[in-house]
Amino acid sequence: MSEKEKRILDTFEKIMPDLTELDKEKLLAFGEGIAFKINQQQSPPTRNQAS
Repeated sequence: MSEKEKRILDTFEKIMPDLTELDKEKLLAFGEGIAFKINQQQSPPTRNQAS
């Protein structure tokens, strides 16, 4: 794990107890959105996507 990745996780570990449930949901949705985008970029295009 890179130093930047460690800093990201350390930051989230510190702030997580102070986040509201709504803030946690927003953060989760943001992370899931990024994961979805990365997955889309890494997947080979299907016939429907290539047109």
